Amino acid sequence: MYSDHIYWNSLILGGTFLIKKSEKGFVMLWIMAFFCLVVFEIEAKTVETSCIQDVLPLVDEDTWLLVDLDNCMFEGAQALGHAGWFYDELHQRMQKGMSREEAIADAYPAWIKTQKVCKVKPLDENFVPLLLTLQSQGVTIMGLTHRQPTVAEATIRQVDSLGFDFSKTAPSKDTFTLASKTPTLYFQGILFVGDYNKKIDIFEPFLSIIKKTPKKVIFIDDKKTNVEELEHLTKHGIEYIGVHYTAIERSKPVYIREVAEFQYKFLDQIMSNQAAILLMENGLE
Repeated sequence: MYSDHIYWNSLILGGTFLIKKSEKGFVMLWIMAFFCLVVFEIEAKTVETSCIQDVLPLVDEDTWLLVDLDNCMFEGAQALGHAGWFYDELHQRMQKGMSREEAIADAYPAWIKTQKVCKVKPLDENFVPLLLTLQSQGVTIMGLTHRQPTVAEATIRQVDSLGFDFSKTAPSKDTFTLASKTPTLYFQGILFVGDYNKKIDIFEPFLSIIKKTPKKVIFIDDKKTNVEELEHLTKHGIEYIGVHYTAIERSKPVYIREVAEFQYKFLDQIMSNQAAILLMENGLE
């Protein structure tokens, strides 16, 4: 796919050279150049899988691998602090008349508190080993998440608990913010775009800031809409493969509202689902 794009560029350049030589052939050459653009334009691909190992054959030495976090690389190990809990909190507020933006602003302080103590676990035991293997091969890997900068430190702790460090082969070792209507942050190899921004709207200026352009991008996310957003990268001549990762749909549910509400009473010493259920069954309020 990428070699096709190089060929298209060479045809356009060749056409431009010939136009200078002969103005009579201007129209015909322009039509040929436009035809070549249509034929050889890079196309985005989307793959849907619940098995992370399906990603491995897609990666080559030119690849930048972008990884979503919640319900993708990992999920909350208990109901309280699980992404499902946060989405449910938003839903409850929106049912009462709040806009999505208002609901996020109202629920986020509790999300921040839970992430400071919330443990995480991989959805697939092969996920982190696969990332480590690719890192050992020098593949560029970074995190791309809708989490807000206010949970950056907690997020790094959670990723570290899985035995992984995005910064090792991230495209930049720097820490910086990006201009946006709401706060963003690039920190330790993870781009925190926030809940209010689209991932493509922050990733594109991120590339401008670090002054690098990947030849190929693979993005893994549990939400298909997020995967589709980054298809716009092909407009910059970047080969793109979006991986709609559906492991969360096949995993045993961790989030149970009643358990999360009980765990919230003991937030300073967050407990496992099993411990919470045991205490609930024995009548402890």
